[in-house]
Amino acid sequence: MWFIIEQNKRKTTFFLIILTLFFLFFGSALGFCVSCEISDKSYFGTYIGLGISFICLLGIIIYTKFNASKFFLNQVGAVPIKKEDLPVLHNAVEEMSISASLGFIPKIYIIDSNIPNAFSVGINEKNAAVAVTTGLLSSLNRDELQGVIAHEIAHIKNLDTLYLMYAGVVFGLIVCVSNAIIRGFIGGPRSRRYSSSRRSGDSAGAAILIALILAIISPILVKLLYLTVSRKREYLADACACQYTRYPSGLASALTKISNFSVSSDKNNEKYIEKNEKMHSGEVVSCMYIHNFLQKENAGFWDELFSTHPSTKKRISVLKQMGACDFEEYNKVYRAVLSEKSLVNKNKLLKMNLSPIPIVAPVASAASETAVSDKNTDEQRINRQREAKDSFKKASNYKIINCDCNVKLKIPPELKISEIACPNCNRVHKILG
Repeated sequence: MWFIIEQNKRKTTFFLIILTLFFLFFGSALGFCVSCEISDKSYFGTYIGLGISFICLLGIIIYTKFNASKFFLNQVGAVPIKKEDLPVLHNAVEEMSISASLGFIPKIYIIDSNIPNAFSVGINEKNAAVAVTTGLLSSLNRDELQGVIAHEIAHIKNLDTLYLMYAGVVFGLIVCVSNAIIRGFIGGPRSRRYSSSRRSGDSAGAAILIALILAIISPILVKLLYLTVSRKREYLADACACQYTRYPSGLASALTKISNFSVSSDKNNEKYIEKNEKMHSGEVVSCMYIHNFLQKENAGFWDELFSTHPSTKKRISVLKQMGACDFEEYNKVYRAVLSEKSLVNKNKLLKMNLSPIPIVAPVASAASETAVSDKNTDEQRINRQREAKDSFKKASNYKIINCDCNVKLKIPPELKISEIACPNCNRVHKILG
């Protein structure tokens, strides 16, 4: 497994270098265009643009290392959760971290969203974290949850989170600069200056046109680079998750439930999903989730080109056809299902002479577990949902009061009251500050 991680690290380094060079070129080209508009001393503006880009790049590197994890977690409204509040989730994260030989236990966060999803950030003990939604906790059983957690741990282990965070910040900055330039050209004084420059035929008009083209094309090119790499990494994380859990069916079942949440939705629910995803994630963070609800499952060529994730149906198909849990088995099924070249170098796998890793079914037999889940699915889901929601509210500093009539009162922190009456038995409870 080590050589796959090393191979992934080399690819990560390679793409980070490409992204860095493109960002420096972007800043230098803009500096050249601005200086051409002002005077003929274009080289001076190029150096200024390169210097500003380099300073911004240093800021991005420092920000990614120390604050990017907090930024992404804050953007989705994630709150840290204690082990006593959700022991099943904490146990799953601990087990998969040990199975992956991660060397530390990532922090655990919960997001108050009914949409089942999860993502991971960070690369070390200080900033690594796994965030799951309340919808995920209420929808999945123990084995399915373990499969999702193993997938997210694999992203941290393989340094996918480093690339996604760095690329996400660079992409966001280029988009902001490009949008500012485009808005300035369309409605601002630059549009009038461009038309007058074009009539006069000087070099300023050409420089402005180049800047406008750069502003339009750069975000597209960066996004293509960003997405092309992230799609492959999803398959690799699935392969790692199978090895960590020894149970591919768990992750396959989890992905089925997650994708069915959107597939089986009606028109109103689809609008809710889109609104909720944009509110809780946005374009950059949505790339980091295990499933992106903002993209179409049966996408055409252009939609697939700009998609953040591979088809969930294809991922499930690969997982369901696996007869073992090792990389060689995943590689073989991957090639058969997708008709693509190997995900992992086949020659290196053969040289390693790895023995097959058998699938280990959960302690409870699949038949008995299915019978129990079919019988009590709704009750189990409601209990898991209630537990997840209560844990989120407790982590968000809600005051929880258990009344003698078995009603649980939840008082938000912004509600400043000294007492509250139970709506069921009318008993008055004092609220301690």
